[in-house]
Amino acid sequence: MGEAMFRIIIALLVMALGSPAAAQVPGADPPPPPAAAPSGATEAPLPTAPATTRLEDLLKPTFRVRGLIETEAVAAAQSAQSKADIGDIQNGYGFRRIRLGVQGGIGDTAKWVSEVELAGGDVQLLDVFVGLTAVPGVRELRIGRFREPFSLEGMTSVNYLTLLERSPLNPLDPARNWGVCGYWWPDSERYTVSAGVFRNGTNQTGNSIGDQDAWAYTGRVTGLPVYEPEDAAFRLLHLGGAFSTRNPFDGLVVFNPGRAPSLLAVVDNPDSPFLPAVQIPASSQQIYNLQAASVAGPCSLQGEFFATTIDQIGAGNVFLYGFYSQVSYFLTGEHRGYDRTRGAFSQANVLRPLVGGRAGPGSGFGAVEVAARYSYYNFSSPNLPPTPEGASSRAILNQMELGVNWYLNNNTRLMFNYTLPFVDRLGVGSTAVNVFGLRAALFW
Repeated sequence: MGEAMFRIIIALLVMALGSPAAAQVPGADPPPPPAAAPSGATEAPLPTAPATTRLEDLLKPTFRVRGLIETEAVAAAQSAQSKADIGDIQNGYGFRRIRLGVQGGIGDTAKWVSEVELAGGDVQLLDVFVGLTAVPGVRELRIGRFREPFSLEGMTSVNYLTLLERSPLNPLDPARNWGVCGYWWPDSERYTVSAGVFRNGTNQTGNSIGDQDAWAYTGRVTGLPVYEPEDAAFRLLHLGGAFSTRNPFDGLVVFNPGRAPSLLAVVDNPDSPFLPAVQIPASSQQIYNLQAASVAGPCSLQGEFFATTIDQIGAGNVFLYGFYSQVSYFLTGEHRGYDRTRGAFSQANVLRPLVGGRAGPGSGFGAVEVAARYSYYNFSSPNLPPTPEGASSRAILNQMELGVNWYLNNNTRLMFNYTLPFVDRLGVGSTAVNVFGLRAALFW
């Protein structure tokens, strides 16, 4: 009996001190089982050592497929005068986005994303980056091609946009470029700070070739003065701002290059088809943003102000600005989701998703959301150069949009939009266009 007790004490000491002998090397054969006690023995069985967290477990790679399909029809109704003023805007039927990618991580040390756009028949890189998440002093250090941290609607994934497209001010958002960016937030996740250096004008292959000084420096700060996450009375107040100073690629700041051939613009950051194309020779550009949003249960308000100053070569500075204001409401009681470490809106949780076949408890009709947005874009700086055709490029855009979204579940929805832009081309005249859009969207 004394020998059995001695063995038990030795085993407990080994467990307490974490002896390497207690751990099994991955891939090695397991240790042989203890010999059976002789028949009739009264010894107590040795205690089993508990499983311990291994270094290999902390560095275990993860892998997940992601993707998005958006198929839609967009049509415009124009008068003969409208076609004469801004051109015959073509209808579009097909795919707005077809995205396929993978993402994963290496424990809590790093994460990665690799995603491409297939719509339009050409393979275009979207987000392709490595994020280092164990570097001291920063929550994440991201290197690769990804969105520069700037506007609220720009940082909100297209999977969660309330209307078919971002506002017509979105071309003032730098969008995606190759760069290095750091992200910070406290444990409470009540504010975010991000700052990075980017290669301005990175093409859709993710590369920027040349020795010109086409660098951009971008920063963003957001805060959550109010955040009450209880689903029954979800409330938040988002405030933020962003700034970017940029050296233009090839010494040109370009708006609306080549004009989209139709309303179905298969590009990452489309310009408004209702504004003229213009190229501004410039030595530098500064972009400013102020953003605010509020959610109170099913009701959401969102607005942003954009402005840019362009240091034009051979002429005076160009100043362009505008804003949008948006409201949305879930008729079925849901609320918009919010990602506190990104400072942007995220997935809404459908309370009663539509389920085919024999629907069980908790299923229903899905969720219904209605939305409206007003945008104002002052594109009328007196120092704007003329269009490539020699006409005046100065214009003011007032745009109204109405939308209805039917969420079948968290990942599938049907979207209908009506858009009414009023375009005042200075020296040309005013015109209006009626645009109707229908989209089926599914992401995973």
